[in-house]
Amino acid sequence: MYQALYRKWRPRTLSEMVGQEAVIRTLRNQVASGRIAHAYLFCGSHGTGKTSAAKIMARAINCEHPVNGDPCLECDSCKALAGDASLDVFEMDAASNSRVEEIRDLLEKVDYPPQFSKYKVYIIDEVHMLSNAAFNALLKTLEEPPSYMVFILATTEPQKIPSTILSRCQRFDFGRLTEEQMIQRMTTAMPELREAEPEALDLIARSADGAMRDAWSLLDMCLGAGEKLTERLVREALGAADSDSLFDFAASLAAADATAAFNKIDDLMRQGRDVQVFLRDFAAHARRLAAFKLGAKSTGEMTGANARRYEEQAREISLPRLLRMIEMAMQAEADTRYASSPRAVLELFALRCCRVSDGADVEALAAQVEDLSHRLEQLQKNGVVVQKAAPAAQKPAAPAARSAAPVSQQPVSEAQTPEGRKPADVWNAALKRLSKEAIAAFALINQGRFGGYADGVYRLVFAKDAVMSRDFVNTPERKALMERLLTEEGGAPAKFDAVLEGEGQREKTIREQQAHDESLLIETLGRDRVQIDND
Repeated sequence: MYQALYRKWRPRTLSEMVGQEAVIRTLRNQVASGRIAHAYLFCGSHGTGKTSAAKIMARAINCEHPVNGDPCLECDSCKALAGDASLDVFEMDAASNSRVEEIRDLLEKVDYPPQFSKYKVYIIDEVHMLSNAAFNALLKTLEEPPSYMVFILATTEPQKIPSTILSRCQRFDFGRLTEEQMIQRMTTAMPELREAEPEALDLIARSADGAMRDAWSLLDMCLGAGEKLTERLVREALGAADSDSLFDFAASLAAADATAAFNKIDDLMRQGRDVQVFLRDFAAHARRLAAFKLGAKSTGEMTGANARRYEEQAREISLPRLLRMIEMAMQAEADTRYASSPRAVLELFALRCCRVSDGADVEALAAQVEDLSHRLEQLQKNGVVVQKAAPAAQKPAAPAARSAAPVSQQPVSEAQTPEGRKPADVWNAALKRLSKEAIAAFALINQGRFGGYADGVYRLVFAKDAVMSRDFVNTPERKALMERLLTEEGGAPAKFDAVLEGEGQREKTIREQQAHDESLLIETLGRDRVQIDND
């Protein structure tokens, strides 16, 4: 009868276990020295070897001839325990036996000493699933167990275990395995895998996410096709997209080409790819690009043409843009679990990555400005000469286009500041400093136009419908920042205010009309008969 790979290649000794070096070293030393604790707690994520270590530990402490802390696998005790034929080792799944009555039945047998072994071992898997009453029933036995009794508890959620139980156990944390450790274990156990494509094994290890059992299960599924293990075969089995699709999709998002992104999504759907898997793979792809951009050590493990391709694409995309892609991809992946149309979630993710910010999303706008700066740097590095626009005084903008011109090129008032400087010079100098000190605030302010200088106040004018942008700029923090920069550049105390187009004009008209009416009354009735209320 066929046996699944994860059962066939389950480790039989502590030395055969992959990773967990600190845990293995301590357990082997305890077996070799005879310092056996009465209770152990093995915790960690699924598939990292907790239950396997518990079974090996049960054989090792009962082995008649242990070898450096490992069971010999030859004595009668090892053979009986390996075949699950011993009554001295009992394994229970707490997920299906969580009631207090079941724990009491188990503990009633504690008073009976082992029949054929040195120690009586109880292995309780997923122990966090026990009820509070069951934990209380277990507590007394853990506190004062018989000398021949050993409890081994395993869990994926140690935070759910009462502190009274934790304090009576020796705790060992099992970490996730690295991709290299899993690949080495698979190729060592199955030498025929050395003929497989390295990219195929790498994809299986990445998809297993640190769990050796998951890696065996994925490998078992791929080998069931009866073909040579290739990257194409693994991707088809997992429903994952190939690396070319990931590179092309990232390039279309970086270029803000929504049409190309939608075409790529359509191709993926026609190929039957899973949206959630694709978003997870794309987030991992973007993380690798960010790692190459930062020069992280993990990138040194990737060699060849694939590494050069990652390096080239990483140069084309700014770091803020990559970070935003990663964040949005992870959020979209979570959204697909509850969405009635996962494809719509993927298309919405692509649109958000491609769209030009309208100012409502400050982070998107800041990322866009940073991305434009990054592209400008790349052009300059490639020898392209980028000429700066002529100053507004040399080339004034047409009246109809003034509202659309950048802030630094807007026509300004010719009035001078108290220090004799032109407001335009002070404004542009302050903006230049703002672009270096607070890129997000600069991106917001750059949506409006300079509204002039009067009575010590510099004004920024937004379009009538840009209420949100006006409110963002008028926050106390941003106003204080602009006033500080304007004061330092102008050499005199300055105020800053952001308004909408036409805002304040009505109040000005009312004041002018009031002054006209007052003048007319005084002229008609005389000043001594007219009382003016200045409030």
